[in-house]
Amino acid sequence: MNDRDDPDETTITRMGLRRGGWIGYNETGVYVDRDDETRIKIQHGNITQVGLKSAEWDLVVMSVVLVGVGVFVGTTRNPLVGTGFAAVGVASLYWSYRKRHELAIHVANEPKPIAVYPTHPTECHETLADRVRTSAEE
Repeated sequence: MNDRDDPDETTITRMGLRRGGWIGYNETGVYVDRDDETRIKIQHGNITQVGLKSAEWDLVVMSVVLVGVGVFVGTTRNPLVGTGFAAVGVASLYWSYRKRHELAIHVANEPKPIAVYPTHPTECHETLADRVRTSAEE
């Protein structure tokens, strides 16, 4: 979706975020607008790296093991303790599912990357990486 946001009539191409808001880009930078009134503008020259993380597989494996331990303990030893383990494992799996396909934008002089969750993560990653690479060559 294209929008005219700036007073100098710059076109911003937008892509929705899973949790609301949008991420957009144009010739000069990347824009992030979250539903919680957080708006960020990053110049292409300040972006050092764009990365896409599919999932935290170590956390997914530990969550599945925790559910398995909970089922085992619940059926052989103590149902209450087993249910607690399984519930924590399921909650951890849900948290991991929500954080899948995280697009991390590393910005110069910032300790933490900006993490967003676009609706089309691969397309967004390829587009932003191409834009940053093109601006770095100029």
